Amino acid sequence: MERVLADVLRDKKILGNKGDGNWKEIAYNIATQILSKRFGVHLMLDNVKNRFKLCRTWYGIVSDIISQSSFNFIQL
Repeated sequence: MERVLADVLRDKKILGNKGDGNWKEIAYNIATQILSKRFGVHLMLDNVKNRFKLCRTWYGIVSDIISQSSFNFIQL
């Protein structure tokens, strides 16, 4: 689900649906529709916003771990 959300939001950013650090409502609405259809679940706008916040938190944690000098990570 995170991968599909990232792909949708990336496409919306290219179309200019992100401004001043926040996503425009249309980007979240389209992401909600696509995720609901793709995974066969009923999602609300708040579900998608919260999922995005969670992904952003995970990204911060992983970035912090990778930036540690004693951590070796082989990128594929």
